[in-house]
Amino acid sequence: MSERQESSSTASAPSKNTPPVQIEPDVDFIRSLSKENGSTFKLCMQCGTCSVACGVSPDRAPFPRKEMIWAQWGLKDRLFADPDVWWCHQCNDCSTMCPRGAKPGDLLNTVRQEAVRHYAVPGFLGRLIGRRNILLLLFLPVVLLALALLLRDPLWNSGQGVLTYLHHEGFYAALFPHWLLIGFYTLFWGLAMIGGIVGVLRFWKAMKAADRTAGLVVPSTGIISSWIRTIKSILVHDRFSSCTSQASRKTAHLGAFYGFAALFAVTVWAVVALYIINPMIPGHDRDLIYPFAILSPWKILANLGGIALVVGCVLAIRKRRSGEEDAPASSSFDWLFLGLLLIVGVTGLLTEIFRYVAEPDGGKELMVAAYSVYFVHLVAVFDLLVYLPYSKLAHVLYRTVALVYTEYSGRNQKILSPGT
Repeated sequence: MSERQESSSTASAPSKNTPPVQIEPDVDFIRSLSKENGSTFKLCMQCGTCSVACGVSPDRAPFPRKEMIWAQWGLKDRLFADPDVWWCHQCNDCSTMCPRGAKPGDLLNTVRQEAVRHYAVPGFLGRLIGRRNILLLLFLPVVLLALALLLRDPLWNSGQGVLTYLHHEGFYAALFPHWLLIGFYTLFWGLAMIGGIVGVLRFWKAMKAADRTAGLVVPSTGIISSWIRTIKSILVHDRFSSCTSQASRKTAHLGAFYGFAALFAVTVWAVVALYIINPMIPGHDRDLIYPFAILSPWKILANLGGIALVVGCVLAIRKRRSGEEDAPASSSFDWLFLGLLLIVGVTGLLTEIFRYVAEPDGGKELMVAAYSVYFVHLVAVFDLLVYLPYSKLAHVLYRTVALVYTEYSGRNQKILSPGT
């Protein structure tokens, strides 16, 4: 028996003085897992092959063996409080090696999306992100943006003294002024992030409660150093390097990750520079202020980010549709996220192209096309940012917090052999 299998067995085996535990299966949860993931997880015979195959599984009570039995037993609360669920990157090494075809990697992906719904605040938004509600979720920002357009002139007339300071001319500003878009997205994204923060705090509390019940409550690392180590790990995607059967997914993931990060950074800078740096520092370099010149460092970063985002999404979609036996299973949760990322990247690049083509003497048809693409872009950005705590993008929050917690609690420390 390997060291990892032995530690897993030791962690799972009760001592002579352990009181009996009453198991209360959540039958509805088992049905939900079967509906989203199929019933392959019920084939697990607890051989431990998956835990040995996983390159990122810790030595202490390694996953996904224990998660497979918890899923079969319907222990929803135990799974939702398990940080190991978020260590999994669905590389499917475990599924490839499973002698029974139980597909542990796909199961953990389903558990993650169920956990996002479980911790979502408000809860109804978490439940709305599903297969039968995609059209509703796409329709909602269309209605809200249309309402914002209707309120544009009344708001401008009533607050012109303040809004004049926030107004800046631009090709698309005739339809959506900067002050309107900034206020619109700040309001809804701010509310969404409040819900997201409350959700991850609930998750942190659940992880601590589960460890307390198991007698593991003493942190071994400071919280600041835990955050630093986690961020370093995320930036280089080192856990993807441990994958074998789906190692190529790292390239797609890095492209999408850094593409999105670059676009987000440029957007934040554009607002800060336009409304804070511009009025406070006269005589500064105008190339760093929105609207950016074509050779501005920020414009170059935005274009590179948009291209990286599109390439990463195309590679990810291609991999998921490859039909390979070890390809990760994909739910509506996954496809909605990838689709939105791709639409944001493509429409963002097209919006920029239309700006240079249609300005200054674009015909009516060209202007209609430009504004239509821009509107689709705004809708997709809303879906991506405002639904962040309730969609696949919530992994940014929950996975990060889970990794920080495992550092903080010493969960991922290696077991030293005798005499080491």
